[in-house]
Amino acid sequence: MSAHGVAGPGSALSGPATRGRTDEGVEASPDAVREVAARPDHLRVVPRGELSPRQRRLRTRLAVIATGLFVMAVLFGLVGLHVMLAQNQFRLDRLTTQADAEQARYERLRLQVDQLESPQRIVATAQQKLGMVTPASVTYLTPSAPLPASGPSGTTGAAGSAGLPAAVSPPDWPTVKPHLAAQP
Repeated sequence: MSAHGVAGPGSALSGPATRGRTDEGVEASPDAVREVAARPDHLRVVPRGELSPRQRRLRTRLAVIATGLFVMAVLFGLVGLHVMLAQNQFRLDRLTTQADAEQARYERLRLQVDQLESPQRIVATAQQKLGMVTPASVTYLTPSAPLPASGPSGTTGAAGSAGLPAAVSPPDWPTVKPHLAAQP
């Protein structure tokens, strides 16, 4: 007899009312023998801890659902990552186009500055707008009398040692002015 009071095929019945024999050679009551013979062979006693088919199907469904949710989450994550990459690529393309346009603008402005700084343009502007004319000859002025050997601090400048007037501070201007006016 099992814990549930049902005898399974191959279980031995014991007790004072046993009259028939089971597979193990123990006599069983005729009612118990008929009960065992009437049961289908596919039934069995389920040991403790073993899951029923219904519980196994439920666990399988839960596992399939959990796996499906995980796969969907991974796919949504990949789609989100792809969208971010596409947006960043569009932004990078826009910035590259903008940088190329700014580089071309810089080159145009640099060319314009070079044209404005050219000596030919400066001479043409001076002649046309300011009314300046090119002199027939160029005369360089040099002082006839030597300049004072030292400045206010007692030292000569680098330009004074090369024969050119050194930078003169305001107190020495009256001494230098007559030398400049005497030149033809």
